[in-house]
Amino acid sequence: MSSDRQSFSTRRLEALTDGVFAIAMTLLVLDLNVAELGNAASNQELWHALTGMSSNLVSFVVSFLLLGSMWAVHVRQFEHIQEADRRLTAINTLRLLIVVLIPFTTSLAGTYSGLLLGEVLFPINFLTLAIVSWWQWQYAAKHLRNDMSAQARHKAVLRNSAVVIIATLVVVFAIFVGEYAFLLFAATPLAIGLLEKMTRPQ
Repeated sequence: MSSDRQSFSTRRLEALTDGVFAIAMTLLVLDLNVAELGNAASNQELWHALTGMSSNLVSFVVSFLLLGSMWAVHVRQFEHIQEADRRLTAINTLRLLIVVLIPFTTSLAGTYSGLLLGEVLFPINFLTLAIVSWWQWQYAAKHLRNDMSAQARHKAVLRNSAVVIIATLVVVFAIFVGEYAFLLFAATPLAIGLLEKMTRPQ
């Protein structure tokens, strides 16, 4: 690290990030409004009303799980990052801006599931989050003190790269199958394995 770059503890940055993720994940449930169920007078009517909210329910579950996974990435990263600086703080602030947009784009996806723009803005939002998270880790790994070996750092880069690649595919597939394109994330371990094989020295 260059001597003119002021570094400081990551504690406050981690605390803010944890708080923003927690709030964003909690706000997601506000789209599940009981008032939208109407005045159901029987189990059949209530079930019909609930199935009418299926798009919102799917959006909620997908968004909650994705935000949870990105928070887990944040936790793993900051187990190894030992200091922060102004640039890392700026990148993290940008990442949090993208995080707080997730409830809005989730609501769009649930409410306008029949419109292309409503379908793709949410996966684009998540793709942007994945890219900025990758950028943040790349910067921290190269310019700030961390306790990772070269091999562990390489594996972390591959994991983050796999997420970005799959998130890009999700945007494309969302045009055709909507939020069900997020099922592609189940292939993340396979993508990581392929990247490891492709980058392994011959």
